[in-house]
Amino acid sequence: MILDMHIHTNRYSGCSNIEPGLVIRRAKEAGLDGILLTEHGIRWPDGEVDALVKDSGVTDFLVFPAEEVACYSPGGAFQGEFLVLGYPASLGSNKTADRLIEMVHEAGGVVLAAHPFKRLKTGNGYYGSGLSALKLKIDGLETEHPSYGDEERALARTVMETMGIAGVGSSDAHDLASIGKCRTVFERDVRDMKTLCEEIRAGHLKAVGAGSRR
Repeated sequence: MILDMHIHTNRYSGCSNIEPGLVIRRAKEAGLDGILLTEHGIRWPDGEVDALVKDSGVTDFLVFPAEEVACYSPGGAFQGEFLVLGYPASLGSNKTADRLIEMVHEAGGVVLAAHPFKRLKTGNGYYGSGLSALKLKIDGLETEHPSYGDEERALARTVMETMGIAGVGSSDAHDLASIGKCRTVFERDVRDMKTLCEEIRAGHLKAVGAGSRR
């Protein structure tokens, strides 16, 4: 089973050019079996997800509502962005990373560090958690992301291996052409959020980058 774990649409993410009505058909054409909608601090209501799938006319395709949450320290320092799966409500972007992880774990969900080694356009930092991810109780991180070069990919894999957590591939798509550029291949089929979270915690998956489709 192949999923793109990180997609934004213009319904709830102003930075995206993707029309929701086109996202499923494009993802299917890209060879995916499902996607996660990960708007910034907003979780799609279940009814809207159901309507999106029905209106697409695409059958046998999974759409999971998730979200991408920016976190900040008590002093206001950026701690990174995190993909949240399995939490039943929108979380905004006003929590510390530790508090976010605690809340999601209490709800039975998982937290993945989003693009922890995506480099800032200026300066030496990352638009993500960077090596501070090692200090967080995350369940996984993006080890394949379109922004990564060899160095960033190696850093992400080092964190994954050191922590013994899942490494996922995600497109972080903000336009239709980017959907599926990076993806996650699951060893087993998943049909609901509960089993998706279980498979991530168990590590029964692999991240696939833009240069490969297998």
